[in-house]
Amino acid sequence: MNKPEPTKEKSTDFSMIENKINNENSRISSLLWLIQEITRSHLLDHDPEERIQQIISRVGKVMNIQYSSFIEITSDTDKVKFCERYLWSNRYGYLIGTDFENLKNDSFYHTVSSTLVKNQQVIVKINEAEGFFHELMNDRQSGSMVMVPLINKGSLIGILAFFDQSVNRNWIQAEITTLMILAGIIETGISRKKIEDVLKSSKKKFQSLIDQIGDMYFMTDKSGILITVSSSMVRALGYESCRELEGTSFENILHSHEYWPIFLSDIISSEGVKDYEIQLISIDKRILYSSISCRLIYDEEGLLQGIEGVIRDISRRKQYGDLLSDMEWKLEQAQKIARMGVWSYDTSLRRFRASPEIFSLLGIPSEQNVIMYEDFVNRSFPQDTEKIQEFFSHALEKGSDFDFEFRIQLEDNRFRFLRIKGKPLMKKGIIQGSFGILQDITERKDVEKHLMKYAAELEQKTLELDAMRTQLLDMNRELDIRVRRRTLQIEELLRQKDEFIQIIGHDLKTPLTPLVAILPHIRKKISDPEIGELLDNSIEDVGTIRKLVTTILELAKMNSLYMVSDIQELYVKDMIDHIISDHAYLIHQKSLEISTNISEELSLMMSPMHFETIAGNLIGNAIKYSYIDGKVIIQAKDFKDNILMSIQDFGIGIEKEHINRIFEEFYRADNSRHERGSHGLGLAIVKRVVEMYLGNITVSSEGTGKGTTFQIQLKKNPDIHMKKKTGLNDD
Repeated sequence: MNKPEPTKEKSTDFSMIENKINNENSRISSLLWLIQEITRSHLLDHDPEERIQQIISRVGKVMNIQYSSFIEITSDTDKVKFCERYLWSNRYGYLIGTDFENLKNDSFYHTVSSTLVKNQQVIVKINEAEGFFHELMNDRQSGSMVMVPLINKGSLIGILAFFDQSVNRNWIQAEITTLMILAGIIETGISRKKIEDVLKSSKKKFQSLIDQIGDMYFMTDKSGILITVSSSMVRALGYESCRELEGTSFENILHSHEYWPIFLSDIISSEGVKDYEIQLISIDKRILYSSISCRLIYDEEGLLQGIEGVIRDISRRKQYGDLLSDMEWKLEQAQKIARMGVWSYDTSLRRFRASPEIFSLLGIPSEQNVIMYEDFVNRSFPQDTEKIQEFFSHALEKGSDFDFEFRIQLEDNRFRFLRIKGKPLMKKGIIQGSFGILQDITERKDVEKHLMKYAAELEQKTLELDAMRTQLLDMNRELDIRVRRRTLQIEELLRQKDEFIQIIGHDLKTPLTPLVAILPHIRKKISDPEIGELLDNSIEDVGTIRKLVTTILELAKMNSLYMVSDIQELYVKDMIDHIISDHAYLIHQKSLEISTNISEELSLMMSPMHFETIAGNLIGNAIKYSYIDGKVIIQAKDFKDNILMSIQDFGIGIEKEHINRIFEEFYRADNSRHERGSHGLGLAIVKRVVEMYLGNITVSSEGTGKGTTFQIQLKKNPDIHMKKKTGLNDD
């Protein structure tokens, strides 16, 4: 029996189905071919965001849809931003995307995004869409759309959206799967580009950091030829450019070339990072004492590629070490000459840290190493024991200054007069102890005793010789001559004393200044917490010593018989920049913003030390009393024959009842405005220096926590000459 021929209508339906299947297979094949082209040609390796635009249009053509777009999703803190970066139309080509700002508040989107974030596609029909998506599909005259997510580390970073005019568009699974693969490839390209950008940025930051801190970074190949060097290394060795130094053997920059084989052998035979002290030679034959930290570098297959390391110039450190030793020797000699020693007392340990002269003054063998509080009490003269216990204990309890005299019992019933002067040692508002000086005043007491005896004898002689007026007048005349001679001698001794203090003060201050600048930089490189703590204490102690020396030097200069004569033209901006640089460590620790508004040409006639006294104290206080992440504003303006300078901070401020007394000697407003190293003399000295230059200074503050502003008016050309003060002999 013959099979019946199929009807023409059924044949037509079969043909339509077959064409539909063929079209779908063709679209899928074209999409797969596009994916292969992208992966083979590495199309997304460079500028992936720009390449996405091309991919969007090509996919739209292959799928024969109405619109295709790429929606970028970025997060900024707690805000999410949506941007339709690329939009392609089958009819019009590339178009400007729609504003998606309202999407973040769209409830339908939050429903859709919960599916997308699971790395699953979402197909939306216009009759199912709500809110923003319904308006979008209606504007684009689309019946259906499919959204394919781009997922990175569990977060939605983008959406590929495809719009079709027909609501009955059949989005087959194979087609969707292919689009998901394409989305994954695009996400990989974007992520790779971001990683490369981060790596480039990190490399630039690393290079910038190396250049800023001044360390020399280098990398060699396995034969020791320099292939990468930092600009700081180029400058340190005196070369013109990195290109000039690169290609040079590391052996050629070592001071002793014969050391190279030993150096290379030691590195190769070791594991990890190695530290050495070496000597480098510059292009102009200078020797650089350096410390080097280096390691071997290998490729992914474990083959040796070369050496990488960081070099630090320690020439200044060696120089400063020598200067510090010399300074310590001079300080010790000065204490011996003045028969004076320095000490600090730790309340918790009840013992003193003292200079060698203290042991000698108390008659304690140096082998004892430490001095206890009981050593003062037990060695004091019995009649003075109560005085020590009363003054010293009271000062520690109240946090007050003290200055008194007592006697030390020696052998053979002899005793020595001593003067002890101290200040409280404060840290974070808590009394930690005290510090000060101990001086032998035995000779002064002997002189006072002899003078008193001499005065008594003179009075007796005057009574006895009252009847002999003529002889008395002659004797008085002779005595007057002797007194005048003695006065001249005393004035000469005072002048020599002033010169000695100035010399010693400057000798002490000069090496301390670079230590204040360099120790914080060394601290930044120390990762060991114990060494770091020691360095922090050293930085604080050096700052305290420098401030103490500066204060002593300034007071000595002001109290001397003669005015200073080193008046010279100073450029205000240069001096301010130098002072700010001296405080760089504390500025960095507090993350402060220092703002200056000073003309390069603004200048005045003044002693450099006096200018540093004024500006250094005020800027130092502004930095010290500023809050973390605060700001300090420094301004100076030309005002006819004067300059007007202001220093403003936004820190702890000053209560109004303390403002009128802020310039008094040894006055400190409250515990929050003084700490270790503060003597209550800074602002008093500033006021005295300003008035000496015929200027004036004012302070204003709205109160606690509202900052402080100091204004200083100084004459450009003050009438200050080298002249003798009113002294002991005015005739």
